[in-house]
Amino acid sequence: MKTFEIFEEKKKGQNGRRKFKVILYKIFPDECIDAENGVGTEYNINGITWIRQYCEKALDSIKGMFLRCEFLDDERTEINGHGMTDIVDDVPVFENATVIGTFTDGYIDEIEDENGEKITVCIGVGEIDSSCYHNFCSKLDEDIANGIYPKGSVEIMRTEGNEGIVYLYGYKNKGRIPTEFIHSGYALLGVAPSDNTAQLVELNEQEETSKMSVDEMKTLIETTVATYTNQIAEINQCRADCEARIAELNQTVENITNEKNEIAAASAQIQAALGQCQKDLEDKHKEIETLWEERKALESALGEAKAKERLGELNAAIAEFTEEERAYAQDEIEAFNAAPIETEINSVVDKILIGIGKKAKEESAAAVAAEQNAAQVDVEDIFGVVDEVTADKEINIFE
Repeated sequence: MKTFEIFEEKKKGQNGRRKFKVILYKIFPDECIDAENGVGTEYNINGITWIRQYCEKALDSIKGMFLRCEFLDDERTEINGHGMTDIVDDVPVFENATVIGTFTDGYIDEIEDENGEKITVCIGVGEIDSSCYHNFCSKLDEDIANGIYPKGSVEIMRTEGNEGIVYLYGYKNKGRIPTEFIHSGYALLGVAPSDNTAQLVELNEQEETSKMSVDEMKTLIETTVATYTNQIAEINQCRADCEARIAELNQTVENITNEKNEIAAASAQIQAALGQCQKDLEDKHKEIETLWEERKALESALGEAKAKERLGELNAAIAEFTEEERAYAQDEIEAFNAAPIETEINSVVDKILIGIGKKAKEESAAAVAAEQNAAQVDVEDIFGVVDEVTADKEINIFE
């Protein structure tokens, strides 16, 4: 997320100033206020819950506040923290900080964070003295071109008439809600901030009538430094834990990669074995097809031999019959010749015999009829001429 932007100088009429825009802090929704417990349920690492209505009242205090940084080198390119060294007469002292620019305005707007979600932020705009801090501006340009955006820390103070910053429900370590405050400055940081958007330093200095002693102020500073030291230690421990976890995950990835390579090698062997099996199977199929063709040829030859044998058997069975007698079974003989294996020889012979028997019966019947007709023609009439007998003549019947 672009938390800081620096703009190009004008091509003409350069005045040695570079305009900038910076996100001061993230503002949380009103719904995060837990009135029953008197805290904000959402807050930055420093424990602050920024609420829009209270931030809007303090927007005017952004105008005129300084942009500072704590340089670490003579070239003034490397930066550190706020540069605060002490509190003198109830006022924080930033002797190690350098003013490099001034804010001209501030406003509240919605932007997208690094996750693409809409968030509400307080934004400040102003100018950097690029004539005096040319090297630093060049370093900013280089970092931003490489996607590196400097973090920052806003500094707030009490308003006039209050002993310190006023919080809704009072001061809380986590979830405190500032309601009356002013923006006193903004520091660009070279150290890790306490907020993904910006860092906050609360300067609860007292009025001149405050009874806080110098020792108490030093104790407050030491406590604040110790708090940041502890936070830095926690961050470093978190970083170490993250690095250990990353190393563990890298080892896991390496193991998975090795296993993947082993699986790939095994898969290649399996594929090669499957290819050989497929080839062997195809060869066996070809052998089977050859054997089937040979079997078909043998079966065909055997069928032809059997057919010839059956035809020979039929010819032997009907050899004693004449052509005329064989004609009685002409259809059966043709059927047998067409399918000698499936057709019975007896069916052919039986048909011939039936034909012969039928013919013999017909001829016998015709002969009997002819004999009967001849007998009727040759029989003498027993009632032919009868001689008349006279009474005078004696007839001897025994003559």
